[in-house]
Order: sequence, then C-alpha cells, then structure tokens
Amino acid sequence: MTDRLYYHDSFLHEFEGEVVEVVPSSTINARHGIVLDRTAFYPTSGGQVFDTGWIEDGAGGRMRVTQVEDTEDGRVVHYLEAEKAPGKGTRVRGMIDEERRRDHMQQHSGQHVLSAAFVRLFNMPTVSFHMGDEACSIDLDTPVLKPEQVEKAEALANQVIQENRPVAIKFVRQDEAQSLGLRKVPIVDKAELRLIDIADFDLTACGGTHVQGTGQIGSILLRKVERVRQGWRVEFVCGMRAVRTARKDYLTLAEAAGLFSTHIWELPSRSASHSTM
Repeated sequence: MTDRLYYHDSFLHEFEGEVVEVVPSSTINARHGIVLDRTAFYPTSGGQVFDTGWIEDGAGGRMRVTQVEDTEDGRVVHYLEAEKAPGKGTRVRGMIDEERRRDHMQQHSGQHVLSAAFVRLFNMPTVSFHMGDEACSIDLDTPVLKPEQVEKAEALANQVIQENRPVAIKFVRQDEAQSLGLRKVPIVDKAELRLIDIADFDLTACGGTHVQGTGQIGSILLRKVERVRQGWRVEFVCGMRAVRTARKDYLTLAEAAGLFSTHIWELPSRSASHSTM
C-alpha cells in the first residue's frame, strides 16, 4: 500500500521515494508504470482528476508523469512517458506540476464551499461532482432549481471565500464521524476517515487535495444550469479558471456587440429585435 503524502500536505510539491513495483508497458496505453512506497501525486478519485509532473531517478533520467491511477488494493500507479521505467529498488525524486495542483485545489475546495452553500440555503444535497479540463460541475438532488437560488448560493460561496476561513485536515474513526455533523457520511469500509473542515461552514469526508484557507480559492463563478436525471447540474469554475472564463466571455460578447454597434448589456434586446426584422 502506498503512503499518500498529499493526505497530510496538499502543498507538498517535491518528495523522495523508492520504486517497489514496475508495471509492464500496457498494450492499451503503451506506457510504463511504477509504484512507489510513498507519493505526493494524486490519482484520479472522488471526482478529482490526477496530478502530472516528473520523476527523476538520480542518474540523470527525468521522466514525465502523464497519468496517476488508484488500484483497488491501495497502490498508486504512476504512468511514465519514457522508453524504460526505473527498476525496483531505485530511489527517485518526484515533482508535482504546481500550477495544475493549485488549479485542482481551487476547484475541489470551491466545490465543497458551493455544495455546503446549497445545503445551508435550500437543503439541496450534492450527489456527484465532476472536475473537467475547462469547467467543473455538481449534481444537486432537487426537483426544482430557480435562477435566484443559483445567484444566492453563488453569493454565499463567494462571501465564505472572502472571509478566508481556515481549511483543516482531520482524521477520525468511522464511529466518531457519525456524531460530528458531516454534510454527508460516506458508506466506506474504512476504520479511519479523512475529513476536510471549513471552519464553521462545512465538514466533509474527502481524500482530495485542498487549500489551507478559503481565500486561496479566489472566487467561484456559476455558469450553465441544466436538468439531469439525478436533479439539476450546476457548472462552475473557481480561481484563475474563473478569471480566464470571464475574460473569454467578455471578449465573445464584445465581438458580438460590435456587430450590432451596441453595448454588451444591450445585446439580448438588440439581437431579439434584429431576429424579428
């Protein structure tokens, strides 16, 4: 079983470890894989996608980590972009792609804040979370979701971000968790649970990487809302993704407004009147 260093420190970007197993190159992805005794690389799990980065073998070899996967028996497999994987027993140094890790922490911590906001305001629990390359989404268990509810949840989430509330990692026994007021008690066969505690706002069992204070999320921007089988899906972006998305939206609207020789705020009425001509 791999010692998961990110469980205790999501800001750990470099570490040393030893190769304990070499996974033969797959005929499907044609990549070598290695298992380390300890790692700071996060594997795809719980809606959050994997880290990428590099592995150095101490002999001048530097290999790109292109994917990280979790196995059922608790191992973490690092797939490498390399002609040959370092052998069993090799001491290596791992380096996480810091920008990608920071983005994932912003999205995942932002999801916790947003999900808690929907519960606190409207008692709408999150049933699933998905992190994509461009945007993230949560599915809410509710038959109805009104635009004003979306705006209020977004406002509360950003208020919590501005307050820069501490985000702590806690480990508790499964039986202890039942009485702590978790937003959702997971059904897992584990003696110990890892909890993410957003001070006086949210307490949730989670194995992902998270910020140390809500201010590090930056901001939350809610976007597309659509009806799905489980209820309602809310698309969102956090941090620098929100900045890039807002900039792209503005440039698109500004270009469209230019075609109508109008301000972007008047674009809907101008385009409506144009379509009736």
